Amino acid sequence: MRTRNWIFMMLLAAGTGFLFTSCQKEEGTDAPSISKDEVATVEDNTLMEALLDDAMDEADRAVMTVDDWIFNSEGSTLKSAMVDTCPKITVDRPDSTRWPKVITIDYGDLCTGFNGHTRSGKIVITIWGRYMKPGSKRVVELVDYYVNGIHVEGTRTVMNEGRNDNGNLVFSVELKDGKITRNDTTFMTREYVRFREWVNGEKTRNRWDDVFFITGESSGVNFRGHTYHKTIVNPLEWARSCRFIKSGTVSIRIDDRPPVILDYGDGTCDNKATLTRNGVTKEILLKYHRKRKP
Repeated sequence: MRTRNWIFMMLLAAGTGFLFTSCQKEEGTDAPSISKDEVATVEDNTLMEALLDDAMDEADRAVMTVDDWIFNSEGSTLKSAMVDTCPKITVDRPDSTRWPKVITIDYGDLCTGFNGHTRSGKIVITIWGRYMKPGSKRVVELVDYYVNGIHVEGTRTVMNEGRNDNGNLVFSVELKDGKITRNDTTFMTREYVRFREWVNGEKTRNRWDDVFFITGESSGVNFRGHTYHKTIVNPLEWARSCRFIKSGTVSIRIDDRPPVILDYGDGTCDNKATLTRNGVTKEILLKYHRKRKP
């Protein structure tokens, strides 16, 4: 009798252990942990954002500078301003009437900027209309363009969509064939459609007080060969004076895994962010960033 009871208790214990293990696996399936690959993907995305933003910021500055030269300066000023050798900026149709105009920023074989970044290749910008005029358009193409030895590719089209209900200018932005390649072999791709609302700094000539709210989606393949899709859930706060996104949330899905939420914080300019899935949160430090304010 005692032997039977002992056997029954052993079977019960084994069954309970099996059920407990099964419940653990079931819970793990419903609420998977945040993997190193997902953290790495966020860091990869930050690197790509930094490199693309750097190139497009160069293009934006050239467009606004040329716009100022053409419409607010004498022709001799425009001519002298374009003899800089690093980079060399040229304008096809440098007058105030004919469109489109083609602005070429040529970094040559190697050009070192004020922040120590090295660049080579060209950024070619074709513009239809003045930057601030609703309906204007510009296409930015990266031609054999490298930053610190990293090959950056892509064509970005920007349309001035006019003012929204808040009275702020809104720009639609589409990136095609975005790609960065490290060591000539490892690459990451991206395409996106976004909207940028200019919420601060439009009325001043100081570029460093510019702030935009960004919405939209992007997709591509990360450095590890996994597909990803990003949807901006709450608008991203992008400020020229900060090296990182200041606030906003993004849903990121890698392959067919459940999405994680990337939260950039409360508006503080820092490199801290969090990843959250099913109530589990992991703090991360963003390694890559845009260039510093001069």
